[in-house]
Amino acid sequence: MTIPLKVDDIAGYLAETGWERDPRGWRGASVWQHPGDYEVLVPGRDGMGDNERRVREILRCLSALEDRPADDIALEIARPQLDKQYFRTFPTGHEPGCTSLLLGAQAVVGVRNILSAATRTVVQGPHFAFAGRPPRVVGDLLRAAELGPSQAGSYALEIRVAADATARSASGEEVAGRTVLVQMFEAVSAAQAAVAADEPAAFDETVTAGVSADLCKALSDLSGSDRSEPFEITFRWARAQPLDAPSHVVAFPGSSGSLLCAAATRLRGLNATGDATLRGVVEGLHDDAAGNDRWRIKVRGELRTEHAELVRRAVWVRLPDQASYDRAITVTGELSSATGRVELVPRRGLGI
Repeated sequence: MTIPLKVDDIAGYLAETGWERDPRGWRGASVWQHPGDYEVLVPGRDGMGDNERRVREILRCLSALEDRPADDIALEIARPQLDKQYFRTFPTGHEPGCTSLLLGAQAVVGVRNILSAATRTVVQGPHFAFAGRPPRVVGDLLRAAELGPSQAGSYALEIRVAADATARSASGEEVAGRTVLVQMFEAVSAAQAAVAADEPAAFDETVTAGVSADLCKALSDLSGSDRSEPFEITFRWARAQPLDAPSHVVAFPGSSGSLLCAAATRLRGLNATGDATLRGVVEGLHDDAAGNDRWRIKVRGELRTEHAELVRRAVWVRLPDQASYDRAITVTGELSSATGRVELVPRRGLGI
């Protein structure tokens, strides 16, 4: 074990993951028990002579209980603020934990571009396809992300982003790592649902969830050289900042790669148009007083379009004036991507 662990951090982890402390203890140490006849002994304080051996025993027990590597658990104990994603590919003809150099580089580029697309969606709003150079904040978030080691069982890349990591956009808006990863989770989940429909047109209604041509192309990079191999993305949220959404695996079948490529081509040629109604609450504000990008709010709620029934989604809404800027609203208007960003433009007043 290379990650030093503190006694208080170990006890905190056990308490948060279903272990119960025996009030009697044993010779100054604390005894923790878990259903299924698991028991560990936690040293009474840091710096004791047998601490290293005790910690190894605790990690072995946790590894058996949770069925994951001890080093992974140790990292979660030592750095509880980390959100982690595992991008697992299944290359044929290679030993577990290995892939070809070309496929490995392709996977790394794909992961980078997935994170970049999610960051651009947070900063610039949903687009069918992003144009121009990414804003500087994208590079800042990519630098804040850590690339972990590959794992046995397949070729899996681990990405770590501190939930409380922040970067500042050109307009002065702070972008949090957790915000970007939640956006990534929503977009990847929407893309998975569209893949299940088995036609590129199914992706049209996912753009407001953050699915773009850029994201589809990046996801396809995880499906091998001929875009025919399955892949999956696991999201594990920081223990220090729990999220309502549990840790989740988003799996894509072997047919996904070619479909994602076709969807990317389709989305680059589309514009948003059509009647839509959105009912929800405001969860984000944007007003660039120094430019022309005024009075936008991000509303999370129920979106109904002429092509689809109700879906729960976050959508950027462009408002007509300052007075309407921060309400919980019902908006009826027309979807538009005239500015490049997919937005709802009200054609009449806003309902409260």
